[in-house]
Amino acid sequence: MTEIQSVAVVGYESCSEQDTITPLEIFKGAQMVLAGQISPWPRSEPARNIDVKFVSLDPGIVKMQMGTQVVADAVLTENDLFDLLYIPGGVGSGKMTLDDRMLGTIRRHHEAGKIIAANCSGVGILHRAGILGSNPVTCVAAVTRGMREEGTTVPQPRKMWLGLPDQKLWTTTGSYGVNGSTVALVAHYWGREVGTIVAMMFDTLGGIGEQIFNEAGPEFYYHPDLEPLFQDFFQPMLLPEQAK
Repeated sequence: MTEIQSVAVVGYESCSEQDTITPLEIFKGAQMVLAGQISPWPRSEPARNIDVKFVSLDPGIVKMQMGTQVVADAVLTENDLFDLLYIPGGVGSGKMTLDDRMLGTIRRHHEAGKIIAANCSGVGILHRAGILGSNPVTCVAAVTRGMREEGTTVPQPRKMWLGLPDQKLWTTTGSYGVNGSTVALVAHYWGREVGTIVAMMFDTLGGIGEQIFNEAGPEFYYHPDLEPLFQDFFQPMLLPEQAK
């Protein structure tokens, strides 16, 4: 199994609060469990430390899409490599699909064989970085049509999450799916016991049950009458046309 010693959740202007802070909190919860700071029962595995950071492209405050202001732990440099790179969604993700620094960071991690995860419209950033190939992914309904038109495989029905460990790729639908998906990721990479403790901490086990130990999440309902309306409205914002 892939060893993860460092995790970075990337913040950017107008990233989503839920998409960004939820996985960050769950990763930090896993960090505490692994270190032995949270131990509801004696664990067989020895305590170990992992590094979990909220990082940004620019110095200063990250202003999220609903106005929440957060200071990053660190600013990304061209030399940074994390074992797990996590890209959230949000209304600012469209701009990030055209940002060479963000796209370069994703490509650098992909080329180095690191795990790359994303949720919601953040999956569109991975798509524009060109790392998805023919691999099936999941994402928020608002960008599925545009990603399919540009050649990315988004199966229908969509799954809440879709983990592809062999490809070191983990994708998630919108904000509703982020909790379960991140706990499932934790369970996969740090083991069932850590996953169970984290799932109980965030009540995910009570909500989703044993599915958190699977690489694919529950199916989402399909609303063919509503989704095209949201795609018409959000696609220009979340997956803007590339310069020709």
